[in-house]
Amino acid sequence: ITRCARPHLERLAQQTQYTALLSCVEGSNIVVIDQRVSGTGIQVASEIGGRTPLHATSQGKLLLSQLPDATVRYLMNGQGMDPFTPHTIVDLATLLEELEHIRRKGCAIENGEYKIGLRSVSAPVYTVEGKAAYAVGVIGMFRSPHSEEFHAAVEQVCVTASMISTALGYRKQEETL
Repeated sequence: ITRCARPHLERLAQQTQYTALLSCVEGSNIVVIDQRVSGTGIQVASEIGGRTPLHATSQGKLLLSQLPDATVRYLMNGQGMDPFTPHTIVDLATLLEELEHIRRKGCAIENGEYKIGLRSVSAPVYTVEGKAAYAVGVIGMFRSPHSEEFHAAVEQVCVTASMISTALGYRKQEETL
């Protein structure tokens, strides 16, 4: 996956001027499996293999949204939902509402939930079997999740996720009438 995704991550980092990440779920954490830093401005770098909590990151919430609510309840009851900032979702009912919103929108946003001042957006990367096994996203010190800059990043992340999915052999099933 990393060899396939790397050129797309590099392009995403250049387009957004933020750090592009590729992540997956391992146990009750998100693990960064590759990243590309844009090389300009203030950079936020995650350690490859670094672990972050599912409930406090856009990558984690995105991949949680791909699971049934019963599985999410099991995972979150097992790990707890520690607050990392005053913005962290720590209530299971609120998290489940957020996951439903993510399912409808197709991408996840983090707004200072893991570290104050950091914002991120993530979109799903699908395998050839149609499983959302990875999250691609960008993280940085965006001014606001309502800014033009952030909206452009959301669009670029979604396009990049689609391109990586296609490179992995995923073909979106056409809906039949």
